Amino acid sequence: MEDKYSMQPGQEAEPKKPDAEDVDALLQDVKSLLGETDDSVAEQSPPAEEPEADGAEPMNADDVHIDYGKFYGPEEQKEPEAPLTYYEQSKPAYQRARRAEYERAREQERLARAERQQAFEQERAAHMKRKKAERKHAGAHRSTAEYAEWLYTQGLSDDERSTRAEQEEKLTQPEKRRRGKPEKPKRRHGLRIVLALILLLALGLAAFHFLIARAPQSEAALSARKKGCATILIAGTDEGGYRTDSMMLLNVNRTEKTIHLVSIPRDTLIFCEYSVPKINSAYGWAGGGEDGMQELLLRVSEIIGFEPDGYAVVDLSVFEQLVDLMGGITFDVPVDMHYSDPTQGLNIDLQAGTQRLNGEQAMQVARFRSGYATADLGRIEVQRSLVSAALRQWVSPKGALHLSKAVKLVLEHTNTNLTKPNLLWLAESFLLCGRSEIASSTLPGYAANFSSGSYYVLDAGGVADIVNRYLNPYEKEVQAAELYIRNG
Repeated sequence: MEDKYSMQPGQEAEPKKPDAEDVDALLQDVKSLLGETDDSVAEQSPPAEEPEADGAEPMNADDVHIDYGKFYGPEEQKEPEAPLTYYEQSKPAYQRARRAEYERAREQERLARAERQQAFEQERAAHMKRKKAERKHAGAHRSTAEYAEWLYTQGLSDDERSTRAEQEEKLTQPEKRRRGKPEKPKRRHGLRIVLALILLLALGLAAFHFLIARAPQSEAALSARKKGCATILIAGTDEGGYRTDSMMLLNVNRTEKTIHLVSIPRDTLIFCEYSVPKINSAYGWAGGGEDGMQELLLRVSEIIGFEPDGYAVVDLSVFEQLVDLMGGITFDVPVDMHYSDPTQGLNIDLQAGTQRLNGEQAMQVARFRSGYATADLGRIEVQRSLVSAALRQWVSPKGALHLSKAVKLVLEHTNTNLTKPNLLWLAESFLLCGRSEIASSTLPGYAANFSSGSYYVLDAGGVADIVNRYLNPYEKEVQAAELYIRNG
């Protein structure tokens, strides 16, 4: 039989095409080498896909459920973090983190206040524009009426004008003149002189008020201000000049004619990086001077909710000179005060009772610490009463004679950001509010002992109430939750 694959001479060999049987045989040989059989292959082969029903949506990634627990194991349960201890909270890293968080919140609040202030200024400008347009419109009406009167008179004859002038003159004459009784001329030169003097005095007071005196105002406004209201921080330093052991907030409200003094205890616990976290350390921690007062203002603004409008750091020697300049103070010394410390050059020797104190004696009352039943709080109350008595007695015509010298003394020997117009505004305010009683209080709180010493812990709710009642110069009230008060 002739081989179908045989070639004729002169012909090229054509490639052999494998048939199905050869392919199956080749696959069987491969399977046998791999150790697989048809049955095992059939078991591992995936089931044939069923045709999708008409209108059925194809599968997507959301339809696939993966059990990650088989690959990564069960999810670990996190234990709740224990609250930080007082010691951990006092560390500098924690304090810096809290400070950064607080500064971000303050910056957001500042931006929000700036937006509100801008909206307020825009509304005020629009209001002033409307008022100007109304005045211009009213002026146009008056001009129209005058023009109508002039136009009416243009059609009158000379006789009609004369008759009208006589009628107007009769209407303006007094009753007795119309009856024919002649009126004797009166000498009014003296009255005119008195009126001129009163007018000059009024102009002088107006110039003093509007051109010279200026109310102090903080740049970090909380909201719209109350009219004629300002709050000043007054601090007194110790002998070294680095601790502010006496701190008071003075509020003047010219609208209600009231003056308030609120004391800040020197041992008040605050958030800070100081070795001793008390508020009387703020001034010295920053090196005193302008930097020290900015640090103290920051700590005070944290605990009362707003920045005071100004400050004054008074040295005891300046206080002594001021008392002598104003003629002394009549004061009821609450207890016998006897104390001597040659290292400080301090010798206190005063008997209890009402007496006239000169500058040196007033300084002794301010510096006396022992002998009070309520310890440092008693000293604070006596200092506040002494300042109140001084303000009441110095606000008088006699005290006004020494006003210029007192302002000069304060400006020369006191660390303050108050300008001369600010001090004149305060002096003017004391004169306006001098007859009212000066209310005084202390920021509420309680004494507490920690590992680092004894402190005065403020009560946030009580502080907010005192601030809104006696100190807040803004329309917006301070909330207790907004105060940055440390209690441990």
